[in-house]
Amino acid sequence: MANHLIKQLIDRYQNVYLFAMKNISNIVSDQGLDLTLEQFAVLKQLHKYGDLRPSELADCCGVNKSAMTAKIDRLYARGLVERIRDDNDRRSVYIKITEAGELIYLKGEERIESFVGSYLEELTQDEFETFLSLYEKITAIIDKKVKGEQTK
Repeated sequence: MANHLIKQLIDRYQNVYLFAMKNISNIVSDQGLDLTLEQFAVLKQLHKYGDLRPSELADCCGVNKSAMTAKIDRLYARGLVERIRDDNDRRSVYIKITEAGELIYLKGEERIESFVGSYLEELTQDEFETFLSLYEKITAIIDKKVKGEQTK
C-alpha cells in the first residue's frame, strides 16, 4: 500500500477518533451520568461479561491493577458496583455491577448509540455493511497479531 495512503488513513482515523472520544466523553460525564470514560468502560465490561475479578477488569480495560482499584473504589462509593467475596476462596473478590450501575450504563449506552447513529444514518445500507465488514476484518487482524505477539 502506498505510503501517502497510509498517512491519509491515519490522519482520517485520528480526526474521527478524537472527535468521537471527545463527544462520547462529554456524553458520559454530562447529562446526569457523571462518569469518566474509564469508569463507563468498567461498567460496560461488567454489563457485557458479568462479575469479574479486578485483575480481569484491568486486562479488559487495558489499565494496570492499581489504576483499576481506584476506578472500582470510585464506582463503589457511588453504589454502581459492589464487591462480592468468592465463597470457595475468601481472598478472591469479584466486582459486580449493581442495579443503579446497570441503569447508568444503559442510559449512557443509549446516548452513545444515538450520537454515533446520527452520523452513520448518512450511509446507505451497502456502505454501512461494507464499513462494518472492514472494521471486523481489521479487528480480526489486530486480534491475530496481538495473540501472536503474546505467544513470543
